Amino acid sequence: MEKTAAAPAANIVVEAPKQLAKDAEWLLRRCTKPSQKEYLKIVQAVLMGFLVMGFVGYFTKLIHIPINNIIGGRAFKRGKSDTSGQDKRELVFKEDLQEYAQVTKVLGNGRMEVQCFDKENKKRLGHIRGAMRKKVWINLGDYVLVSLREFQDQKCDIVQKYSDEE
Repeated sequence: MEKTAAAPAANIVVEAPKQLAKDAEWLLRRCTKPSQKEYLKIVQAVLMGFLVMGFVGYFTKLIHIPINNIIGGRAFKRGKSDTSGQDKRELVFKEDLQEYAQVTKVLGNGRMEVQCFDKENKKRLGHIRGAMRKKVWINLGDYVLVSLREFQDQKCDIVQKYSDEE
């Protein structure tokens, strides 16, 4: 009978579980339960480890929290929301297929009813564009720049919010 190249691979697949079973049986025969004295030593060592690590963690936290607040804390990490020193941005003027509008009704889900200042003075459904969502809050009465849609005259996209000074 001729041996093929697949025979050694099949032999390894069969022999590996047999060897594992033999090793597991040898380990179970060799292992013994610790005596009560050994068990108490193990428990004391584990308990001492937990206590030491608990105290280290507790004292690290005591030191870490005040240092974080001195360095800056949560407001420092998120970026300051102080608008007093806000840089003046360049005023954005309307281009073709854009119009100035005022928000007349907040509908929710990023939608607003806006009164456009075009020739028809038309009311349209404005949709806040994705880059402005959750970053720029638009309220009732705010002045905005909207981008008109060629294919839907009743809808538009809000692309810019103007501040009171602008």
